[in-house]
Amino acid sequence: MRNYKLTKKEGKVVAETQQALYRALFGSVNFPRNLSIFLVGISLFMATLVLHEGWFPTSQSQGMSNYHHWLYDVYVMVSIFIVPLIYLRFRQLEGSVAFRRKWNAYIRAYAQYQFKLKQVVESVDDDRSSQQKLSDSMTRHFLKHPWFQYLMIGVVIYGCIAMYIWVTPFTSSRGSSFWILAWWPINAVIIGMLYYIQFPLMLRCLSIAKIQEQYGILQLKAVRENSVNNMVEKIPN
Repeated sequence: MRNYKLTKKEGKVVAETQQALYRALFGSVNFPRNLSIFLVGISLFMATLVLHEGWFPTSQSQGMSNYHHWLYDVYVMVSIFIVPLIYLRFRQLEGSVAFRRKWNAYIRAYAQYQFKLKQVVESVDDDRSSQQKLSDSMTRHFLKHPWFQYLMIGVVIYGCIAMYIWVTPFTSSRGSSFWILAWWPINAVIIGMLYYIQFPLMLRCLSIAKIQEQYGILQLKAVRENSVNNMVEKIPN
């Protein structure tokens, strides 16, 4: 079993530097959470006041309550703009020395976390066959490729938006439509989580290239240190 507790310290540093970025970008560490709660709250408040028939196929489906209509449509409309607004805010602060310092700290922390995780995984791989090592190495290389990471982040963010635009429930099978027609408080929690995850995902998207660069530096440093250690060991006493 892989001892991921070995990366707990690095993970804590990543969380701390991410909070510092939230504070620099939005003025508060809790801004993503507070905005998510506010958007869900305003959707539910509007649902108690205004009858809404829905703007998109999902919210126009049969079996939807007025709470579903508002939750889904507000999520779609707001989420379309959240990612561009985060990007514009990032670009606005990018020239600030104070912000760059926090941004670079986040990059270094995340790269160090990935590098430590790689060491933990490789320590377990020592017990595997050559074929298994090759297969796992190719899989990890593919998963870590920047374009694959960009693709996955885009699929998560815009795939969720697309689902709440186009996906309609199967009225003949309650089980298959649970996540669409579930009791509205359950959907309120789901929508709130979808609002929230856009913030760390967008930060991750903006940092992928820089993290890869820093990760490469750590790898080169490790190779040099290993070479020096091997040379020292070969020196006769």
